[in-house]
Amino acid sequence: MIEESRLYVVLGEIIRSRRLLAEFTQAQLAEQVGLERTSITNIEKGVQKVPLHVLFRICGALDVSATKLLESLNVDESAERRESEIDGATIKAQLSSAGSPLLGSAIERVLTPS
Repeated sequence: MIEESRLYVVLGEIIRSRRLLAEFTQAQLAEQVGLERTSITNIEKGVQKVPLHVLFRICGALDVSATKLLESLNVDESAERRESEIDGATIKAQLSSAGSPLLGSAIERVLTPS
């Protein structure tokens, strides 16, 4: 199972690296997405959860699709995997057969250790 706090830490690191590539300050990004600078700081540290609508605003400001940003996730959970869990490949196959290959691919990346 994915550790929720680790997911937000990794997502925050990705957002921070994209922000730096775009040469934005935290204050500039915050202004563009309608947040306080401290919220951007907390999101980048993984302390503050990112609501889906805010994630889309951040992606828009950074000129990256949400799909591309989420594909960057790679959460190493190998030490916490249990035998009873469904692995990413199984989930991907199930979603692909249901017509959701992109979502299946994104979930596999989150569940598969590096």
